[in-house]
Amino acid sequence: MVTSRKSRPQQEAAEAPGLRERNKQEKLERIRKAARELFTKKGFAETTTREIAERAGVGTGTLFLYARTKEELLLLVLAERVVAVQEERFGTLPREAPLLEQLLHIFEGFFRFYAKEPELARMFIRELLFMEPGPMGERLQMERAFAARLTALVAAAQERGEVAPDVDLEMTGFNLFSLYLTTLMTWLSGALGPGDSWRTMLERALALQLRGFGPSGADTPSRSRRRKP
Repeated sequence: MVTSRKSRPQQEAAEAPGLRERNKQEKLERIRKAARELFTKKGFAETTTREIAERAGVGTGTLFLYARTKEELLLLVLAERVVAVQEERFGTLPREAPLLEQLLHIFEGFFRFYAKEPELARMFIRELLFMEPGPMGERLQMERAFAARLTALVAAAQERGEVAPDVDLEMTGFNLFSLYLTTLMTWLSGALGPGDSWRTMLERALALQLRGFGPSGADTPSRSRRRKP
C-alpha cells in the first residue's frame, strides 16, 4: 500500500497561514513592549512612533498596520491587560454578597492593577478621555461592555430585592462606571493619597448611589456600616 505524501511546496503552503499568524502575533508583542517601555521612560507626549518602531525592530509602515496613532498604541499597551483584570474580577465575584461588596470587589482589581504602573495609568486615562475619533469607537466599546456587566449585577440584585423594581437599569451601569472613573482620576492625581486611599471615597459614593437604587425606606447593605439590631 502506497501512502501519498504532500510535496514540499504543498507542505509549506499548508503551514504558511499558521506561520504568518505567529509572526504577526510576535511583532504585536514586540510593539506592545516597546511602546510600554518608551511611554514609561519618556512620557506619552515625548515618545514618537518612529522610536517605538525602531525599538520593536519593525518599520514604521508595519507599525501603522497595528496602530494608526499613538493613542491606539496606548490602547494596545493596556487595553488587553485591562480586559484581563475585568475577566479575573468577574470570575471571582462573590455571588452571594450584597451588591456594594460585589462592586468593590470588581473595582478593587483595577485600582490594584493601576497602582503597579501609576504613570502609565495616568497617561492611559488622560488619553482615553480626550482620544481622537479614530480609536474612540474601540474605547467606547470597552466602556459600554464594562457598564453592561455592571448593569447585569444590578439586575441580579434587583431580583434579590436589593434594588427597587422601577429603577432604570439602562442607566445604572453608566452611573456606577462614572463613580468609579471619577474616583480613579482623583486617586491617580494624588488628591486622595497613596495606597488604598481610594476605597473610603468609592465605598461612600457607591453606598449613596445604591440608596437611590434601593426599595423605598430600605438601607443599603455594607460590609463596614450596618444598622445595629
